[in-house]
Amino acid sequence: MKKLHILFAVSAILFGSCSNDEIITEQPERKGSAPQLIATVEQESVTTKSGVIEDNDYILGEKFYWSNGDATTVLFRSPSMSNISQYKKAEYAAEVSAGVQSSSTAFNVVQADIIDNGEYTVYGFFPASAWKFVGNPMINMPANQTQNEANSMHLGAYMAMKATNNVAVDGVSPINLSYKHLGSVIRFAVWNSSDNNDLKLANINVRLSSGKAVFATQGDLHINETSLTYYALDMMVPALSLQLTGDAQNFATKEGKNQCEGYMAVLPTAANAFESSDDLIIELSFTDGTNNYLTSKTYNIGTDLDFLSNGIEQGKSYYFQLKVDNSDLNAAGTSYALGDYWPDDDNPEGIVFWVKPGSFGTQGKVVGLGEIPVPNWIWGLVNDEQAAGVAGIRSYTAGVLATRSMIAKYKGNLTTFDDDYPPFQYIYIVINDSDENGPWYLPARDELKMLFAGYSGKVYDPWMSSMPDFDSAECAAARTAFNAKITAIGGKAIGVTNDFFSGFYLSSTEASSDRFFYINLLDSSTGTSPKGNAWGMNFRWIRDF
Repeated sequence: MKKLHILFAVSAILFGSCSNDEIITEQPERKGSAPQLIATVEQESVTTKSGVIEDNDYILGEKFYWSNGDATTVLFRSPSMSNISQYKKAEYAAEVSAGVQSSSTAFNVVQADIIDNGEYTVYGFFPASAWKFVGNPMINMPANQTQNEANSMHLGAYMAMKATNNVAVDGVSPINLSYKHLGSVIRFAVWNSSDNNDLKLANINVRLSSGKAVFATQGDLHINETSLTYYALDMMVPALSLQLTGDAQNFATKEGKNQCEGYMAVLPTAANAFESSDDLIIELSFTDGTNNYLTSKTYNIGTDLDFLSNGIEQGKSYYFQLKVDNSDLNAAGTSYALGDYWPDDDNPEGIVFWVKPGSFGTQGKVVGLGEIPVPNWIWGLVNDEQAAGVAGIRSYTAGVLATRSMIAKYKGNLTTFDDDYPPFQYIYIVINDSDENGPWYLPARDELKMLFAGYSGKVYDPWMSSMPDFDSAECAAARTAFNAKITAIGGKAIGVTNDFFSGFYLSSTEASSDRFFYINLLDSSTGTSPKGNAWGMNFRWIRDF
């Protein structure tokens, strides 16, 4: 994996590596059809904002270094290119000696279009693997990240940076780019103050108590801009997850404390993402080799985390120190895996299709065994349910809130409820036995995406048009096996009826006053349909555990 070092400026000397921040001025024999690149990471933009701390020793922020093999994409635009989408492209890889910590280093051409001599405006995008160039450049940041070393080396796959410069290509001289940070870092220092010296840190989750989807997994960037100014709402998620593996899980004595550190790369949020009344919840998962433990830390945005009043800001590092003692170590409960019957094999009510990261299989989502065609092909009336006060109805992730809110609002007249909103009424009366707070609910749009990913044998990560590799032989086989488990106990398989709309399932998510979201569970595509025209569609019910 291509990596980017991240070291703390106040403690960089402890690493014992040599420094090499001098800019290279001579270019070796030219490779490929583009000039060599000298790339520098701008350091002054990375400043630390202190989170929940007992003692903050990192007010100077963090320092970033290149690693050998780091890859960047560079776009070359000449004055003759009138359309912003016109450019020549070159791919580069860093050349860094072992043990060297350098914020400025040479990048050699890996492959490139033919870059003729002349004047260009050039744009660099790092890391190359995270950027797509369809219209405006677009960065993808996984909601679920993995750290496999006891440091921040893994951040090289995630750190979003951009550079811009006007250069002259002469076939001899290298070009120079200075990269600025478009993303941010959340750093967790977890202290083990318990009596259990065998603890290992397995996972860190971050979410809001409100369940709001405020974290971006995609950012669009106008080629001339220096900040991520637009986010596709389709790619917002309510939680971020960092899985620690290998040496990253280990606690070690640092500054007199038994400490383990996790590093999570994030995209900036909207300035008003965090409301003062909301809480930030940090969930921690531990294992000691024999037992698994779960704990959470809750902090009010307004009183504890006032530094988040402007949201997560571009180029910032956010630092949390979290102390864990004996009272925090709560034993994990019954564990489930993808495809397991729930609650057990003897009395199955559904099948697990999603397991919450870091929960050791104790938390997740279950799809019920049955489905029915949408009664009268109606989702609901032409009415702005959000404006009418139905909480969660336009959420992509809060199906349980939307379902219960619809039931609470319309259950007073069951005949009208049945005629006007039949899917919600059916779940209320039939599936939840007239319990308005019953466990089963109509899934929101992205919960149907989670179902598609799960029954395709994949871990859900947001997608735009369709799930990557959804049509692979592996995914098709997983769906066949999942459906076989459903039908083996008398349930109804997903998306196998004999009509054109067999794969179309409605969600609880309102798109507008007259439309709702649906998903095709045969190919993972989503769309909207008039509320009064759900012809041929089906619906299923899910629940949390």
